[in-house]
Amino acid sequence: MTNSQTIEKLNEGLIQLIDAYEKLQEKNEKLEENIKELEAKNSDLEYKLSDFNDNSEKQDSKMDGMLSKIQSLLSTPSSVKTTAENDVIDNISEENDSEEENEDNSLDSILDIKLDDNDDNAESTNKIDLGRMESLLNGLNNR
Repeated sequence: MTNSQTIEKLNEGLIQLIDAYEKLQEKNEKLEENIKELEAKNSDLEYKLSDFNDNSEKQDSKMDGMLSKIQSLLSTPSSVKTTAENDVIDNISEENDSEEENEDNSLDSILDIKLDDNDDNAESTNKIDLGRMESLLNGLNNR
């Protein structure tokens, strides 16, 4: 083998090596672009998840606040009030079963009877709660 043949073989090997290197570089660039796209998607999804969690926490907080308000409205300081409210609720459910009968007078008569049965102190506290219940039930009757 002569020097020119050796140089020719080395040149061919070098050309093949350079071609392979260029192909690897192209693949590497594509992979880097793919990584950047995936990182962008990942950060976008993390932002959306964070936003979703924030909204969920806010909604949970609002729901807890509303539930605590409802509980405080429904909680009673005495068993007399609870019994009166339960009687009102029972009478109202019976009224809903027979809505067509005495629709205008039944709620007022129930409220009047319950207010007359309680003493003056319980009467003033029941007026507030029964008034609230009446407004809520009026909304249900309008359906």
